[in-house]
Amino acid sequence: MRILIVSGIFSPEAGGPATYASHLAAKLSERGHQVSVLAFSDRKRYEGDEHLPFRLARIVRGNKLLNRLRMFGAVLRRARRSDLIYTLDWFAAGLPAALAAKLCGIPYVVRVGGDYLWEQRYLESGETPMPLADFYEQGIHRRFSYRPFFLVIRWVLSNAARVIFNSDRQRTLYEKEYGLSRTSVIHNAIPRGETAHIARGASTKELVFWGRFIVMKNLDTLLRAFAQARLPDGYTLTLIGDGPRKGELAALAKGLGLADRVAFVPSMPLRDVLERVKNCRAFILPSWTDISPNQVYEALAISLPALVTSENYLPIKDRLPVEIDPRSVEDIARKLEMIADDASYADFSKRWNSIAFTHSWDDVLEEHLKVFSSI
Repeated sequence: MRILIVSGIFSPEAGGPATYASHLAAKLSERGHQVSVLAFSDRKRYEGDEHLPFRLARIVRGNKLLNRLRMFGAVLRRARRSDLIYTLDWFAAGLPAALAAKLCGIPYVVRVGGDYLWEQRYLESGETPMPLADFYEQGIHRRFSYRPFFLVIRWVLSNAARVIFNSDRQRTLYEKEYGLSRTSVIHNAIPRGETAHIARGASTKELVFWGRFIVMKNLDTLLRAFAQARLPDGYTLTLIGDGPRKGELAALAKGLGLADRVAFVPSMPLRDVLERVKNCRAFILPSWTDISPNQVYEALAISLPALVTSENYLPIKDRLPVEIDPRSVEDIARKLEMIADDASYADFSKRWNSIAFTHSWDDVLEEHLKVFSSI
């Protein structure tokens, strides 16, 4: 099978689609499929690109309109040499990919792993943050300022041969709001190869987050909760990553008097991140909504306990020992105090490590091939 994968980002950039595109393309190539990847990028080439087991073309970001035109042209040139187009984006890269596919009569599949309207248009606009479900329940997506984007996304999704979600809850939400019928669910993989060499030791007093510094991750609420929590001496918070809200978060930490207790660490490869955090007290994920966060699986793979937002759509949601309310500074502060108590932490860790969930990249590959073959 000749498969063209389109993504809005690609390694070494941080983000779910970047990791997903790289892993899936490699797995498909191992099975003998001809795979090409197209992705937006900050640079035309990175070290190691030439050694990938699949073809990769990077489209350097510039003007937004020109980005989409260049992506459209790139997909158009490759579409007729492809049996199927698989896009991990449904707007910036997904719209030009869908248009090119329709023009060439090539079926395309869309993977939905987030929500463009809510995450990028609403949250990043400065509006009062709210969870994803509230955004749709209140009908905000149908307001005049959002409706053109909603209509475009609905067109891209409704014309796809199949729309793949990574959670049952988002699938149900989108079937209702976007009127979809040809849908599937393929859960994210739990990393194993990246963690095989990592051995967790005694826990420290360091709390940690790694990921993008964006409004959706709700890190300002975490900082306020950390400042409010009555924690024993020596407890620190480390935020690993980068993003458009980094400057604001650093200023907030300073304003809260946390400059000597909160550290900001630049992004690093996943293996390095997991080695860096393996002995931390806990991973904290306070997101307004995180549909199927890879960081939770990564923490689970290295036995690092995690406090996860209650607004998650994970298949293991009902097995999480504790969840945190992203709306409440007080709730997060209480949960931080809980894991600072040794007895409570021991029970919490035991329950966390009892979670059994296996879903490998080989499982993800087989589920994709089943969908692709049916198309």
